[in-house]
Amino acid sequence: MRILIVTAALIVAATGVHAETFPVITNQTVLKECGDCHMAFPPETLPKATWEKIIGNLGNHFGEDASLDDATAAELLAYHVKNASDVSTVRAATKWRTSGPVARIIDAPRFIDKHRQCPDAVWAHPKVLSKSNCIACHKDMQRTGSTDENLSFLPADLARVCGEDD
Repeated sequence: MRILIVTAALIVAATGVHAETFPVITNQTVLKECGDCHMAFPPETLPKATWEKIIGNLGNHFGEDASLDDATAAELLAYHVKNASDVSTVRAATKWRTSGPVARIIDAPRFIDKHRQCPDAVWAHPKVLSKSNCIACHKDMQRTGSTDENLSFLPADLARVCGEDD
């Protein structure tokens, strides 16, 4: 029995099981309407109240007019609310739960915790330019749900301090 437990632990360690893997978004409306301007963020990163506020005010979407017809906005809202961090049971969602609504992903305690070591130079880098540009470092996230980072485009000193430490 001990051998089995040790073997299982070694396999888990060797395969690099990651806590931050989100379900892949397959809803084509979400991918198109959200993805036309930015990465379609996993709904598991924010609570229902935040998604309701964000999608309920697309006319002023962080300073941009992202207005949609009522049916499309309702579909986006239904998808995000159904999969929000405070209702989803996937492991990543439980790590992103908050005690209350936040304004956006970069204000979420989990985001702040995971990126606290990243200096301003990372966010100012020409391939990043914004804390909400997740896809700059998490290149496969939209396709696989994985938050594994690829920081090879950053100077080595920045990549070293900004790598995740989960």
